[in-house]
Amino acid sequence: MRQGGAVWALLPAVLSLFGLLGSRTAEACAGCDSGDPTLTAAGTEQPFAGRLRSALELRYRTDSLGRPGVDQSRIREVRTDVSLAWAPSEDLFLLAGVPLLYRKLENDNLAQDEVWALGELTLRAKWFVLRDRALAPRWLGAVLVGLKFPTAPRLKDRAGRYLALEAQPGSGSLDGFVGPSLAAFAGAFSGYVSLYWLEPLLTRAPLTPGGSLRASAACQWQIQEPVALRVASDLRWEQPNREAGQVDPNSGGAIVFAGPDLLWSPIMDFSMLLGARFPILERLRGGHAEGPIFSVALVRDW
Repeated sequence: MRQGGAVWALLPAVLSLFGLLGSRTAEACAGCDSGDPTLTAAGTEQPFAGRLRSALELRYRTDSLGRPGVDQSRIREVRTDVSLAWAPSEDLFLLAGVPLLYRKLENDNLAQDEVWALGELTLRAKWFVLRDRALAPRWLGAVLVGLKFPTAPRLKDRAGRYLALEAQPGSGSLDGFVGPSLAAFAGAFSGYVSLYWLEPLLTRAPLTPGGSLRASAACQWQIQEPVALRVASDLRWEQPNREAGQVDPNSGGAIVFAGPDLLWSPIMDFSMLLGARFPILERLRGGHAEGPIFSVALVRDW
């Protein structure tokens, strides 16, 4: 179950994109153009016409499916997300992202599999419909719409059967999503909330994913100009998946993560984020449990 060609083909582009971080002298200051020096994570930035932002995020997480001692599979995943955001106007952000995945699957029968795979390409548009003032806005309201494409492979076990959707590197479906977001800025303090519904539009048999609701919230304190602390929470509620028309008993339900983030900007227009999310409430169906998520991200304004 090794899927490595697409991953290695993209690595030169990733390295060349972020290899310029230390060599290019900044020609403009993103905080100056937006009128606000608040450090922001990727996806929560303030818009201004012509803003171009890239991000590289590395995440580690664990997952388990099935009944312990019977049919349990344990998953360890390292995921790299490469994204690019561009604002053609002060009211619109266009965002594209693609993940690269490494997964190690361990089964109760002692079988192990390693997977290198391309994840699912996501294209998004963020339209800002609320802004209290043109420069350094205190309130920003937006509508997010997007599509997630089935670019990840569908994997099978050694017996030639498809792995459960929870163990796949992607849903294998064309998904659409839409929802609102709101950001608030008040000096050293800021906050961000978002909510969206993701709906499978085109699916492939025999695995059919269910729809899901995603929500995020964060409160941030910028201790000094280059350093900020955030406390963030993420919620996910999912309908059960289906396999050959039958409900997967180990899918669906709700889970809430929460944890801290540290943002640091060592040089102008470049920032780093260290974060952790811990499951604080799990209402997942069947034999399904998720572990903590640890992440590091590099964000660059061009």
